[in-house]
Amino acid sequence: MEIVAVGLAAFFQLMGCYFFFAQPQDRCSPAPNLASWLFLGATLCFLWDIKIYPRRFMHMSRFWRILIEIVASIFLAEVGTVIIWCALEKFLFSLTNELVNLTQCSCRPSHFVYWLSGLITSLISGAMLWYVLEATDGVYYIKKFSCNLRTTMGVTWRMFRCYIQMNMAAKRRALTICQLAKRAGTCKMTACEYSESDDDCSD
Repeated sequence: MEIVAVGLAAFFQLMGCYFFFAQPQDRCSPAPNLASWLFLGATLCFLWDIKIYPRRFMHMSRFWRILIEIVASIFLAEVGTVIIWCALEKFLFSLTNELVNLTQCSCRPSHFVYWLSGLITSLISGAMLWYVLEATDGVYYIKKFSCNLRTTMGVTWRMFRCYIQMNMAAKRRALTICQLAKRAGTCKMTACEYSESDDDCSD
């Protein structure tokens, strides 16, 4: 889907705005919200990857494609969070509560059920997020981004450390070389633009 559609769906979810389904007033369960955020992330990653706009309608204006994808993204995000996840979270919380009551735990039931249900729901929603990332090659892109970031940070740190160890004369020479290289790149770009414009005029 378009980044605008998925971004708006995420924005309305984070703001608590619902258009198609009413969110329960008493929340889905007393469990922590971390699991809900993880499931929302999985839903958004899934929406980012799918193609919902029919290929046979591609000849229409791009405005209609964006409009339809925005409505579909908001609708599917609400289906995922309000219908699917809310029902699953209620079931998991009630199941955790029943298991704690059966074990007759001597600790405070409310606090124990709260953290235990938060752990269980977070593990399940985290597994869903991992599955969606694996299915959509999201893990590969995350690893690629982190590798590029580490490489860039390493090169930057080595350049900064080398610059710090220079004396004042060497620092001035380095700054002069950087300025000359920047000007050369600008002149080269300008020359290319002029040559392209000359070619266009010659045509």
